[in-house]
Amino acid sequence: MIKQEYKWLTEKFVAHRGLFDNENGIPENSLPAFVRASEQNFAIETDVQQTADGVLVVFHDDTTDRMTGHKGRVRDLTFEELRKLRLLNTDCTIPTFEEFLRAANGANLVVEIKTHAHIGKTERKVVEALKNYKGNYCIESFNPLIVRWFKVHAPDIIRGQLSCSFVGAKFTKLRIWLLRDLKLCKWNGSQFIAYDCSIIKDNAAVQRFAKKIPILCWTVRSQQQYEQLHNYFDNMIFDSFLPERADLEQIDK
Repeated sequence: MIKQEYKWLTEKFVAHRGLFDNENGIPENSLPAFVRASEQNFAIETDVQQTADGVLVVFHDDTTDRMTGHKGRVRDLTFEELRKLRLLNTDCTIPTFEEFLRAANGANLVVEIKTHAHIGKTERKVVEALKNYKGNYCIESFNPLIVRWFKVHAPDIIRGQLSCSFVGAKFTKLRIWLLRDLKLCKWNGSQFIAYDCSIIKDNAAVQRFAKKIPILCWTVRSQQQYEQLHNYFDNMIFDSFLPERADLEQIDK
């Protein structure tokens, strides 16, 4: 039985990096994508990391190349330098975390903290920024040490472990086993699991936690894929299509 405090995580489908449309002028992790998701009553997943001068910004990639055409790493650039860049040749800039929270406007949030070297600095700023947010929110990370930080220092914030197969990752076999098979989730106090849709089906590691804590599936990219996999998770993180709103139907019942 999933605890009531986690139940909101299962109630509304989660728009991956906002309700974006990269091909039609609404870039991922942009303010228009967040406003669009909030207005259509979706929850929102996004990514947060720090600039070289310590500003929290919302951006997925380690580098700016794909989304801006400018070569560089987010953590090596100042906020002023990042602010000059534009997302996918639109007028959209890289938002600050505070700007994201205003655009989300009370929507349920799933905030991924990108892995980094000095755990605690980014996390404290995220905690402070979220204090006055008027909606539900949680954090997640691929880094189990970041999830553990929240268990120790901000236990009131719901926290979850992101995972996948880690195929191609330059990790040791032991590290891949620990991460892929969710071996550190009890230690770091994970209160939900967010798992890769490509390997979630009949996954023994995920099934150990199913029905005890919420299982989120990422990233679902079609209604057909959702229909094929929905028995293996409690909620989905989606992009590239507009899902049929079974989530809202469940809330109304």
